[in-house]
Amino acid sequence: MIIATAEEIRRAEQELFAGGSVTSAELMDAVIERLWHAWQREPLTAGLHPQRVVVYAGKGNNAGDALGFAARFGCPVTLRAVCGVEELSPDSRRELYRITAPLDSNAPQPQPGLLIIDGLLGSGARGELRPAYADLVREMNTLRAESPRSLLLSIDIPTGLNADNGRGGAHVVMADITAAIGCVKPGMLVDGAEDAVGRLLCIPLPEVKLTPCADAQVLCPELTRGWLPRRPYSHFKNRVGRVGIIAGSKGMIGAAQMCAEAAVAAGAGLVNLYCPEEVYDLLAARITPEVMVSPLLPSFMHSAQSVQAWVIGPGIGHQNKPRAAELQHLINHAKCPVVLDADALNTAAERGWTFRSNHILTPHPGEMSRLYPTGGGRRRDIAQRFPEMHPCTLLLKGARSIIANREQLYYNTTGGPFMANGGQGDVLAGVIGALAAQGLPPLRAASLGACACGRAAEAALAAAGYPPAIRAGQVITHLPQALAGC
Repeated sequence: MIIATAEEIRRAEQELFAGGSVTSAELMDAVIERLWHAWQREPLTAGLHPQRVVVYAGKGNNAGDALGFAARFGCPVTLRAVCGVEELSPDSRRELYRITAPLDSNAPQPQPGLLIIDGLLGSGARGELRPAYADLVREMNTLRAESPRSLLLSIDIPTGLNADNGRGGAHVVMADITAAIGCVKPGMLVDGAEDAVGRLLCIPLPEVKLTPCADAQVLCPELTRGWLPRRPYSHFKNRVGRVGIIAGSKGMIGAAQMCAEAAVAAGAGLVNLYCPEEVYDLLAARITPEVMVSPLLPSFMHSAQSVQAWVIGPGIGHQNKPRAAELQHLINHAKCPVVLDADALNTAAERGWTFRSNHILTPHPGEMSRLYPTGGGRRRDIAQRFPEMHPCTLLLKGARSIIANREQLYYNTTGGPFMANGGQGDVLAGVIGALAAQGLPPLRAASLGACACGRAAEAALAAAGYPPAIRAGQVITHLPQALAGC
């Protein structure tokens, strides 16, 4: 999805309405319809059936989007407006009258299963909130905190968050999901804005003509669909890609197993796992039978020519540091994509390895600080500067992972804090390796891998009944479903 400022989308909407081809009411209907479609499509939200919808409405058309969306659920609605009904915008009043379920305006009480919708202010709002708005923001955040198994959805942008710089005043809505209408505003992607924005749900608005940002976009199904090519009917395993994985050590065989099994789930034709001799018997006995396990002997280099993508690092620990020179020789001479993760990155930082365009690096913030100790600053700046010095693809993990090379930068929107546990990075590395082996260029393999792992985690969360966290193994189970939706 395009990244654009609030002023840019305001001007584009004015030009659209001035042309007379679409009215504001028709555009609102289109937004509500697409928001409903996205809600039903996303694994994180498709299974949610709220017991009550609570709408917080301002005087602008964000309130109309919120009210029209609330009407779709057919359950009781509580309207908490900053003004009287007669002061709502004409389009918002029209959506209000479409609610046929019981409607009240009483102060809502905490209860399970609420859908709370923030339609107070849009992306054009600036400065500190007026008291009436601040009171409702406090009420909204308290209701969310005290209502288990409930979600807070912000329309376009969380009220109180600056659309351009991501700064918030004393009162900012803490959304679980933000429906970005037509574009994502820069302030929603700033470091530290994640807790207010939550999961970004991209709602396309092709009627509004915006100029795409030249070097940055937000990943969404409309962008990634078609990246993974359809397989010709005559394809067989050697045509779908062989992944070579160097992983595992004493105490960390699970990392190797999850990486290899994720590569299988992501569609690799063949997966060869090379592990230290001392853990070979353990891994061979427990891993899925589709993975071919071999001890990491010097002869493993002879298979390098038949591999379409390498994954190096999950769970190798410090025991394999003596093999650093051998691994460095492999990554320096490999012609295929090479995914470097975990202790491969730490070894690269210690020994000053150089990187090339076929290398995909997947550091978390700590690993990134070792690779680029002078980086500092904003995550986006780091993600742009590092590939300029080292012509690789960088996947900088975080609450909103950033994937970049010298030409392009993507923000991932999927996943969430329920993935904050061990093994998720091992799964991601295996998925990226499988996608690269199937022919995706490094930037697309890393981007689609991040997107698919997040979607798989969301599907696992929904299937498990929305617990606080889901395991990396559960993500693997849902990867085929996730890739089908990307």
